[in-house]
Amino acid sequence: MPAADTGTVVQSVDAVIPAYNEGPRVLAVARIARDSGLFGRVIVVDDGSSDDTAAVVTAESGLELVRHERNRGKSQAMRSGFEASQAELLCYLDADLLNVTASHLADLLEPVRSGRHSASLAVFTGGRALTSLAQRISPLISGQRCIRRELLESFTDWDSRFGVESSLNDHLEKLGVEQCIVEWPGAAQVMKEEKRGCIAGFTARLGMYRDILASRLRRH
Repeated sequence: MPAADTGTVVQSVDAVIPAYNEGPRVLAVARIARDSGLFGRVIVVDDGSSDDTAAVVTAESGLELVRHERNRGKSQAMRSGFEASQAELLCYLDADLLNVTASHLADLLEPVRSGRHSASLAVFTGGRALTSLAQRISPLISGQRCIRRELLESFTDWDSRFGVESSLNDHLEKLGVEQCIVEWPGAAQVMKEEKRGCIAGFTARLGMYRDILASRLRRH
């Protein structure tokens, strides 16, 4: 059920950035969102971090912080951002993005703000080989999304942790919503192995894939 093209631009849009132990990286993303002028609010959800994520966000002007006392998973962080916002559109952004520009964000929002689509997602192209390759293999598993609020209001699988992207895709497909795929040339993401070390990062990556598979098995 893509929205009809009425020519009306929706002004109410907030950015939501889930973050877990992203103190060294989160401001690079949050500042781009804040300074772009595209969003009414930029909401960072600290998902029970043990580092200084909450402190660096609180010290930065123009950002809002929602904090979980314990780690509850990405899906619950996305839910908390949704519940903290009253905007008609939500734009989700990962906290560990690289080389993202205001132009990238505008391109992600445009299909939904214009009314041509009800949801959009971004895929990396021409950036780091590994992150671009991963998204070419699974283009719909992206944390960079713009989606109309009412579509999230009927979404129920908020316990899927890292499987939330797959769950959202299935939810939108059942509603008959075609997502607009937007390319982000040059953008990329910090690998888990870089953030946590090879063993811990690889273990976290396996956990992410486990959540994705579990959410799909649960729904099918």
